[in-house]
Amino acid sequence: MLATARHLYNNNASPSDSHTFRPEFSYLRATFEGRTVFLVLGYVDPHPEGPTEVWYSASGETVRLRHGRLVATAGLTTDWRAVRLVNAPAWPSATAAESTTTATTRFQRERDLMPGYRSGIRDDIEQRQIAPPTDSMLAGRPASSLRWIEERSSTRPASASLPPARFGLAQVGDKLEAVYSEQCLSRDLCLSFERWNPSVPANVASTSTAGS
Repeated sequence: MLATARHLYNNNASPSDSHTFRPEFSYLRATFEGRTVFLVLGYVDPHPEGPTEVWYSASGETVRLRHGRLVATAGLTTDWRAVRLVNAPAWPSATAAESTTTATTRFQRERDLMPGYRSGIRDDIEQRQIAPPTDSMLAGRPASSLRWIEERSSTRPASASLPPARFGLAQVGDKLEAVYSEQCLSRDLCLSFERWNPSVPANVASTSTAGS
């Protein structure tokens, strides 16, 4: 699949051009380290906590997502080699009313970090619904079209603490799924991920961020 990704994004074509996309593949638009790249879905790995999507970039990065949350990466300047989630909540149902309160849901995460292999870093996470942000990296849809979840963490050791994560949820069938997220692997390495429909122009959401 990595070879396929490299073939799709050859040196003579920008991955943002619609003709470089092939309809038989699923794509993820990612921003990190000052770059915008498109990842190809390689396969879906069954897991007791839910299917894990494995995404590849043309330059060799690998990202694993489960219900939109990062559970492993490879090929970045900082990588999460493994993640263990404890009591992670499901996303709200599509029929549930949007919360107008500050109610939170709590769960835990343990992660193993490279380089230096720091294992068992624990994040105590609080999840809550938030209003659509005005400063997202969305490119294919307006932020107001999604329901938003924020996850803030308290980390041990504190030196491995992270900025808050944000997830944009859209109705897919009869449930809500994360179609956009902003997640950090470290204080200095934050990424955004957007499920990408190549038929959608990249400037659709520009008006939603013009005033930010």
